[in-house]
Amino acid sequence: MYGFRKKLIIQMLSLAALAMLLTGLPGVYFARGQAKKDALLHMQQVTRLASSDVEKQFTHIKEVSMALEAVFRSTFNKKEDFSNQESLNSYKKRITPQLRELLHLLRPMSLWIVFNTDSIEGRHTISFFDKHRNGIYHRAKEYSIREKDLYHPSMNWWTKAVNQGETWTLPYYWQGWDMEIISYSRAVYDDSTLIGCLGSDFLFSELEHQLDNLFTFETGCLVLLDENNERVYSSSDGQPLPDETLKIISKLPKNSGAGILPENQRNEYIHSVGKLSNNWSFVLSVSRKEILADANKLIFYMGLILAFVFIITVIIALHFSNYITSPVNYLLGKFRTATEGKLNARADIQTNDEMQELGDHFNKMMVELQKSFNELEIARKRLTKEKERALESDSLKSSFLENLSHEVRTPLMAIVGFSELMTDPESTAKEREDFFRHIAQNSNQLVRFIEDTLLFAQLEKGQTPLKMSYFKVHEALSDLKEEFENYRVKQKPHLYFRTLSDNCDMTLHSDPTLLKRLVRYLLDNAFKFTDKGGITLLCRRTDHHFEIIVSDSGIGISDDKTDLVFRKFCKVIESNTRVYDGAGIGLTNARGLTLLLNGTIELSSTRGEGTTVTISFPLNEETKWPDK
Repeated sequence: MYGFRKKLIIQMLSLAALAMLLTGLPGVYFARGQAKKDALLHMQQVTRLASSDVEKQFTHIKEVSMALEAVFRSTFNKKEDFSNQESLNSYKKRITPQLRELLHLLRPMSLWIVFNTDSIEGRHTISFFDKHRNGIYHRAKEYSIREKDLYHPSMNWWTKAVNQGETWTLPYYWQGWDMEIISYSRAVYDDSTLIGCLGSDFLFSELEHQLDNLFTFETGCLVLLDENNERVYSSSDGQPLPDETLKIISKLPKNSGAGILPENQRNEYIHSVGKLSNNWSFVLSVSRKEILADANKLIFYMGLILAFVFIITVIIALHFSNYITSPVNYLLGKFRTATEGKLNARADIQTNDEMQELGDHFNKMMVELQKSFNELEIARKRLTKEKERALESDSLKSSFLENLSHEVRTPLMAIVGFSELMTDPESTAKEREDFFRHIAQNSNQLVRFIEDTLLFAQLEKGQTPLKMSYFKVHEALSDLKEEFENYRVKQKPHLYFRTLSDNCDMTLHSDPTLLKRLVRYLLDNAFKFTDKGGITLLCRRTDHHFEIIVSDSGIGISDDKTDLVFRKFCKVIESNTRVYDGAGIGLTNARGLTLLLNGTIELSSTRGEGTTVTISFPLNEETKWPDK
């Protein structure tokens, strides 16, 4: 019995070893070649992906510049608009609304026109930029090109464009915007007269972040070169590039194709090249060791697998020989496994006798046990999830009450306090009338706060109902004028409140209720933060837009905080002597309503001088001019 078992085990192991040798060695050879091929393909994909992503940005900037030039040439007349300072200033005012429309449609990071001031006095530029990429554009301060050092690298966008017609710049720091950018610039001529340069830019930091995420190799680097093979970007974090890569860059022809460069087995690095439409290039360098690392790992793991298979073969041989003579011990071991709590234990007995029947009954029993256990586990998980939901709901409710308790508690306490005072039999009729006025005032404040909170929730969920209709602008705003004039007389009589209009007796197709609510937010803020001077409400229209402007001479805010006022629950306090009430959602709701009504909102402010908020709505075919 034992001699037969020994011979059977030796024969099984010999056959397994021979099979592994015949299949393993060719498999290792072909797998190594495939792994190298896949690594080189990955290099090409990274190069193509980097080229494609950057090409999209370049194409967008160039399209923006072409559209800008088309608008410029369709509106500019050299004799009428470029004769003196006054004519050029008039042209800048005339083209600005069209540039804003272009910004609204294409959403570039920046858009600018710099005029040639060799023969015209003054500072003449039109420049818009979105520093934080949040859809809010700022107009930069104008300057004269004669004030700049044209030999400084940051002015290559002017000098090269004038000499070459168009140019892409290397990354440079533009002090006026406090940003490092890459620019595309086009020179504009009219009858051989240089009118100026126009173009657009994108943030170099965004390009760096994008390319850093694409480069996933542990060795080598990803390099972006301009048309003169000057380095624009490198993933080496300031470290010197490999000598082989520097040699490749120095000898890279301008018209080289994309793909893997021919290999030299003596080289330590493998290089892949990608090309852009503006003759810029990508060079991806990866060490040969890293390329072959996966292949070497594959060989190592295949050796482990073969060793593991051989060990399994030994175990199977021993198990098979033992199974022939001891099925009872096998089934007993399954019972012991089941008693340890392993309900997935199954008996696989194929002896065609009573032992096989006993094993089948064992399996049926274990299936029923495991089914019952799974049902209990599902019920336990369901109860756990319900408990977690309840805890999360309590947490959210507590957070909401904590954030809003002040705004709700203050008017409620006032209502309760004055209500108790009204029950005092000794109070006079005049005092009770005063108490009732305070109760009504705080009740209205509480109702407005609740309505603002509900509107905030609707805007967050995108569920704000719109009731579009045709209405007169001056009629919709007349109630607001009367309401805030009464407020000024009662609360701040020392202030002035002016309402101006520029032929705004027109009919709009919009939601009049939401428009009034939007303007009310702006006027509330203006009166709240203004203690001297006054507030101005201006309504006007241009060729392409209808605008409502609210200006005040209040405390104002710093330039670096203008973007914060539109964030939810954010309160920008510039005063050290006074605390202003509010939940921090007023201007958030105002911005949400503006976007809902297909408009734009801009805020400009100077600390200590005041704030101006402009909401602008595009005029379309549904907008009607004043009835004649």
